[in-house]
Amino acid sequence: MPAALHLGFLDSAVLIGYVAILASIGWWAARRTAKTTDDYFLASRSIPWLVTAASFTATCISALTFIGTPAVGYSGDYRYLLSNPGDMIAVFFIALVFLPHFQKLRVTSIYQAVAERFGPGARTTCSAYFLVTRTLASTVRIVAIAKVLEVVSGGGLSYNYCVVIVIAGILAYTTIGGGRAIAWTDLMQFTLLTSGAVIALVYIINHVPGGVPTIMDLGKHAVKPDGTVYNKFNFLEMFTPANLGLLVVMTLWGTFNSSAAYGTDQDMAQRLLACNNNRKARWSLILTGIIGIPIAFTFLSIGVGLYAYAHFHPELIAGMTDPDHVFPRFILNVMPHGLRGLMLAAVASAAMGSADSALASLSTVFIMDFYKPFWGKGDSEARIVKISKISFVGFGLLFLVFALCLSKLDSLLWLAFRLVSFTYGPLLGIFCVAVMTNWKLSTWKVLPLMLTPTLLTFGTSMTAWWMATHGGGHFWQELHGNYWQFYIMFGALFVPFGAWLLRENRDSAEVPVPAAISQNA
Repeated sequence: MPAALHLGFLDSAVLIGYVAILASIGWWAARRTAKTTDDYFLASRSIPWLVTAASFTATCISALTFIGTPAVGYSGDYRYLLSNPGDMIAVFFIALVFLPHFQKLRVTSIYQAVAERFGPGARTTCSAYFLVTRTLASTVRIVAIAKVLEVVSGGGLSYNYCVVIVIAGILAYTTIGGGRAIAWTDLMQFTLLTSGAVIALVYIINHVPGGVPTIMDLGKHAVKPDGTVYNKFNFLEMFTPANLGLLVVMTLWGTFNSSAAYGTDQDMAQRLLACNNNRKARWSLILTGIIGIPIAFTFLSIGVGLYAYAHFHPELIAGMTDPDHVFPRFILNVMPHGLRGLMLAAVASAAMGSADSALASLSTVFIMDFYKPFWGKGDSEARIVKISKISFVGFGLLFLVFALCLSKLDSLLWLAFRLVSFTYGPLLGIFCVAVMTNWKLSTWKVLPLMLTPTLLTFGTSMTAWWMATHGGGHFWQELHGNYWQFYIMFGALFVPFGAWLLRENRDSAEVPVPAAISQNA
């Protein structure tokens, strides 16, 4: 089905209204001039806890979720939900162990907590890990929304032009408003994208003959492109003894991956640090973990519903080679005017809700962990805030360059997870040592401890990819396709074990933790 952009008056009104609200929030936030980095990046820790929860969730629900997750439901099944038990374990772990530690130290960049234990060199290592990983992973998010815009424009907007539009739109309100603008725009975006998902699912159900029973019947007898028949609802079968191993693996992976994401990724933690109540900030994290389950289920169900819809309307997928396009095609060609504009605004909000926080976190880490310690020791707070705004633009331009170079990406959801699998493990490991032990460790030992698992997992991944694509056996196929999840677990366990072996003054008393940490630590 050829795609072409046909926006009516209602669609245009919705989209214009969405842009106007974003601009208004950015203008409102900019009226209160930020005088310190704490105010600019964390809104002086004044964000209400429910807004914090919405902002945190909006950061998690990116265009990867809005477009990639329905694509998983359309071409696969519900097994992605098997990571949710691990996700719940992770939110309680971070809320009860890591977050109180960060709040006690009153850090702006969470990597300052590593510096307090192991020195500034360790902080620089962790910050560099974050900068590289978050830049690449967030580029995948930019690619996702740019691909959507390209599809819905029917070729009227080139991919490159779409990338420019997305990044310019995000920079327009994040740079002037800082953390305060991001938190409140995220609240609006969370409301829009969740309501948009529910509306889309209801609309699909109502336009499949027979509704839910038909969708379930077709899902239970789904057919892959190679003719293999499978059951999209096999998440129920995963709890049988025969599939217990997969459930355990997915739960472990979910626990390690989410613990690393929520507790060692500045992009996530920064939302929590901006909350005006430390105890409620922890509850906002737990609430996010709880509501993440129905949100993931809803987006997967959209994909399953689209599979059933395409059974009766094959023109929807005619000529389609990328499952990431199925939901955008449905929005563009099937949904009526008004709803179409609402869904396009929801897609845009999903992209901006994650990309704006990525820009903020990257700028925070650059300023707090690199600029202030190395180049800005004598600078006033006003000058540092000015440099912070410039860094927003700089990282936006970096996104632009990377997104233009990575235009051929597919399987967006799982690719984002693969990118972080080499660095999340070592980061989680070193944070566990810093927060949960009293071991003393020289700065020079931290870098090799983190680099070793990163290089080992990256080398293993590249070997598995080469073997799997050049006639390798079943072992390499499975390692490349399914068992890369172990990379995070390996890194997270390797670093504490190595730190235990290399620790100094093993019989020394516990190292006291100060009530606050210097911004230049």
